Amino acid sequence: MEKLFGIDISHWQGDMSIEQARNERGVKFAIIKAAGADDGKYKDSKFENYYAQCKAIGLPVGAYYYGNAKSVAEAEQEADHFLSVIAGKQFEYPIYYDVEGKMLNNSRDVLTNIVIAFCDRCEKAGYFVGVYTSDSHFQAHVDDDRLQRFTHWVARYSSNEPVTGHDIWQYGGEYNYIADKTICGRTVDQDFCYRDFETEIKKAGLNGFSASTGDEAKEPEISEPEGSTLDLLYRTMKDEFGGGDARKAALGSRYNEVQDVINHIDKASVQELVDEVWAGKYGDDEVRRTVLGSRWQEVQDVINAGNKKYYTIKSGDTLSGIAAKYETTVNVIAQLNGIENPNLIIAGDTIRVK
Repeated sequence: MEKLFGIDISHWQGDMSIEQARNERGVKFAIIKAAGADDGKYKDSKFENYYAQCKAIGLPVGAYYYGNAKSVAEAEQEADHFLSVIAGKQFEYPIYYDVEGKMLNNSRDVLTNIVIAFCDRCEKAGYFVGVYTSDSHFQAHVDDDRLQRFTHWVARYSSNEPVTGHDIWQYGGEYNYIADKTICGRTVDQDFCYRDFETEIKKAGLNGFSASTGDEAKEPEISEPEGSTLDLLYRTMKDEFGGGDARKAALGSRYNEVQDVINHIDKASVQELVDEVWAGKYGDDEVRRTVLGSRWQEVQDVINAGNKKYYTIKSGDTLSGIAAKYETTVNVIAQLNGIENPNLIIAGDTIRVK
């Protein structure tokens, strides 16, 4: 096919008009930054706006994720984050893992495993997946023989095409030896595409399209994230999975497990949350602060009040057992709570233990 001219954009291009870019330079496609993990996990502030602009004028669109993983496990978490951000949308171009920055500090084998883990996870969720990095990085930092099944988007700022095999060539950005680096008065990364992605993707029913008609939206199957309930709760409260339908899609069958805890935190008494904090249910420090959200301060105030500690009596508890657990004595607990008969305690009562 004849090569197509396109652009890749993010919040760095500000409030750029996609329609103006198309009219000014004949842009045929756009690849938009959806999210990244190089500054914590975040969603690009212009993703929704640029995606909506492309759809409004019928411009084919793809998406990319700026990676920062140092292990396969982190790569899979980044993939889950990416999938949660793009859930429910349709892409005529592939979705890409952007491999650069601190990721290049990984060894060649480790980085290759990271890239495969991310791409596998996205591919299993129903997407046409690719890898983006520079020509030199493809040659030196990954084992590209192992990445051949993923489409390649290769950066090389030159008038000569990349040595690495590619379907898209990013030929210019801050430096551009082929064309004016500015579009709509802004420096914009510019690309040539040599493959009819739109036809392939729609025919295969990938990226949110139905194979039967090519234009019916379907919800991709989102891989369910791994980790403990606390891990997922923390990531949810950090907005890694978004909200509403996006959160449900990202958490899958574990959605209720996490949402039940969120609802519990919202409705529980302060003392109940304090007891759960002492039991280690919500972790420590930043994790605890994050998962407790707006309840953190009131819970922490009780915990910090004279270093008092409380315990809710459970069926089968004895005062001597509670005293041993908190490294105190039966007499001290009895005095703190006005207990006349240490052998008579009632399940459900909350007592001070220190």
